[in-house]
Amino acid sequence: MNGETAPEGYEVEKCGECEAVDEEQTTSLDVDDPLNVFRMPKKMTLAEKVKNTDEVIAKNLRFWRETLEKQKITKVLAPMVDQSELAFRLFTRKYGAQLTFTPMIHAHLFVNDGTYRRNSLALVKADRPLVVQFCANKVETFLAACRLVEDVCDGVDLNLGCPQMVAKRGRYGSWLQDEVDLICEMVSAVRDYCKLPVSCKIRVRDDRQQTVEYAKRLVDAGATMLTVHGRTRDMKGAETGLADWSRIRDVVEAVGSRVPVMANGNIQFPGDVERCMEATGAVAVMSAEGLLYNPLIFDDSNAHIDTWKIAAEYLQYAKKFHAGTSAIRAHVFRICHHSLLEYEDLRMRVSLEHRVEDFENIVEELGKRATADAEAGKEREDEARKLFELIRNGELMDAIEVSKQPHWISKPYFRLKEVAKESIVGEGEKTFREKQKEKLAQTAKEMGVSMKQARKRERRQLAGARIIEAKRTKFPPCARCKQPAGQGCTMSKCKKCCRYQCKNEKLDCKSHRYLFASQPSENIQEIST
Repeated sequence: MNGETAPEGYEVEKCGECEAVDEEQTTSLDVDDPLNVFRMPKKMTLAEKVKNTDEVIAKNLRFWRETLEKQKITKVLAPMVDQSELAFRLFTRKYGAQLTFTPMIHAHLFVNDGTYRRNSLALVKADRPLVVQFCANKVETFLAACRLVEDVCDGVDLNLGCPQMVAKRGRYGSWLQDEVDLICEMVSAVRDYCKLPVSCKIRVRDDRQQTVEYAKRLVDAGATMLTVHGRTRDMKGAETGLADWSRIRDVVEAVGSRVPVMANGNIQFPGDVERCMEATGAVAVMSAEGLLYNPLIFDDSNAHIDTWKIAAEYLQYAKKFHAGTSAIRAHVFRICHHSLLEYEDLRMRVSLEHRVEDFENIVEELGKRATADAEAGKEREDEARKLFELIRNGELMDAIEVSKQPHWISKPYFRLKEVAKESIVGEGEKTFREKQKEKLAQTAKEMGVSMKQARKRERRQLAGARIIEAKRTKFPPCARCKQPAGQGCTMSKCKKCCRYQCKNEKLDCKSHRYLFASQPSENIQEIST
């Protein structure tokens, strides 16, 4: 749990800015560099499990309370599927996040699929303390997954909060909360046989007393920390509404003396962290959606800069730490959400592009347009900043008033149900969604099909456009066989030719993850396509 070195046998790769420029130059990887990315090996073998002693269990129980107090941790990045990836975790750490969670990882796939295991978890030593979150519904599977990450993180977390339908179909997340006995078995198994402290992220139940009893059962089973989201599992999408901080306080009063309790929900502005901690009694506050739309809300001095500037800086991290296309696209969409509603052509381009360079071009163009708008609306921007400062200092937020502020300044995202329609558009105008629905209805009428069928065809068309756009990307030819070379290969070779050269000349290739120079041949984890 100390994170001093990358564990022996793990795949280590340089971050983007450390790539060799000279094709002939190859260097060994410095495993002590805190920004070197390392991944789980494809092949891992677990030793026979050994039950923890009472001393180890007691130490794990104290771990999070002592760590949070010692490091004065109050601001936490939530686990988010395909959103709290390494690049975003490090980006938010720069602006105030002190504890981060990985995206939710499917325990069964993590244990049984080597490729999924390697791709699902990218780590650096600078990203500590770190909690790895799993979803699971089997005791042995959850325990095995937790034991696999004993050497690479500070704790493991069981996802009991995901409200999405995919979680219902998979029988995990908040849809497992009705099977409390099974949950407690999973938590107890990790407490007894894993070196890491186990925590749980939950949602409040429909009944207050039921929520309190639920939390007590988890702590009795061995949970060393709880994160409580102040919404029920039915509060999602258009029905999200506001989190109830008083429900979180119920849990704090019930189990806060035994384990630390973190609060989750309604973190949208600087100052909300302190207000939430005061209202709930929680030791720290976790943010998810708030950070997606404004990754700087933990930083009072920078929280309301131009959205395109935030997106541009995130893309530097995405390039440096090799974020996936889906994560990059989602972050650009959310960070620049309000501006992309103004410029539909850029919004469409974001949905089609695949390369970081293309997203950078989009954000650059967005910056030019937003700057022109900002120059024309200087007075509106000044008024907005005054309003945001009042809210930060404790004035009650008016969602309608906030939603009227300029699109280029970072601000919270409000669903239409939460604000009046007239606050989004002018009198007699239509919202972006209404325009899209009207356009879809017209398409359905012309095709003679239902709206549902028209929507399916539109999605297929968009998927086809993405494929075409991807095929247009030009790859340089391999220097040896003239087939397309691998992206980022320092020797400009395809994978097969690169492996041949690296093996014979004892070289490394970060792009293809061949480590013939920096690791003994018997320890090399060869990556097959």
